[in-house]
Amino acid sequence: MTNNVSSGNYLEQFFPASAVTDEHQLTQLRLLAKRLRIASLPQIHGMLAGGHASKQKGRGLDLDQLRLYQAGDDIRAIDWRVTARTQKPHTRVYKEERERPVMILCDQRNPMFFGTKRSFKSVVAAQCAALIAWSALDHGDRIGAMVLGNNSELDFRPKQRAQHVLQILKAINECNHQLTEAKPMQTKLGDGLLHLKQTMTPGTTLYIISDFYDLTDKDKDALFSLKRHNHVVALQIYDALERETPPPGLYPVTDGLDHGILDTQSKHTQKSYKQALSVWQNTIEKSFKHLGINHQQIDAGDIPFGALKLAIEQRGRS
Repeated sequence: MTNNVSSGNYLEQFFPASAVTDEHQLTQLRLLAKRLRIASLPQIHGMLAGGHASKQKGRGLDLDQLRLYQAGDDIRAIDWRVTARTQKPHTRVYKEERERPVMILCDQRNPMFFGTKRSFKSVVAAQCAALIAWSALDHGDRIGAMVLGNNSELDFRPKQRAQHVLQILKAINECNHQLTEAKPMQTKLGDGLLHLKQTMTPGTTLYIISDFYDLTDKDKDALFSLKRHNHVVALQIYDALERETPPPGLYPVTDGLDHGILDTQSKHTQKSYKQALSVWQNTIEKSFKHLGINHQQIDAGDIPFGALKLAIEQRGRS
């Protein structure tokens, strides 16, 4: 019992209850990330699949593929003949140099700016993104991110530098604080997924951190394409009010722009509310199960470390 209490107190300092993020706190999570281990995942099937095939450093002897140059690639690996012929820089990738980059899609839009117990969903999403990024860096992987804000898609190509992680966390923090300005949401989850589908290197481990509020059938097509050549993990951040009918009463609610009253006094309203939530959640769970995507649910009312640890340390089924 004493160990559990002390462990809880230790984690509390890394996850203070909050409605907005703290950039310094996200940086400090690097200390806690050392207690996480990203699983060495099995190789994705397919010609362009990646995987931790070798720990050998330097250039290998067997050419594995020739692809467009990406930020962070070693310029010594550029194939100048192909570059001159196509007028686009191409990089030679050798078998020994194949690695599994880590990409994080962090949702920082209006629907995430919500919480009724401990922290807002947007804060927990930022904390999870920070832990994954720091853990991946310790694991020797390159880290990239797509930060989805209300009116922006910030794309960070994978790099293996602590300074790069700090830039990602700075962007997440800025998008999070913009949520307090109560502006209408213009971006969609599907926008970020489509962008990743077009730009992400096959063999990447992709963590999608969102409440999946606006997941559509069209988005499922993008997820299917991403899953074909990558390992995808869906981290769904939720609040207790999105799972349980609140006690009968009148509740003032707002989306930051409009205000209203949620009336749960009638049994009919409670039943309709519960059914709507159940249908929405079941649809999300069935979608990920059908796509074969690892799906982990994280309660914004709890310290997220345990659920996140379970999600990133389990071996993939790809």
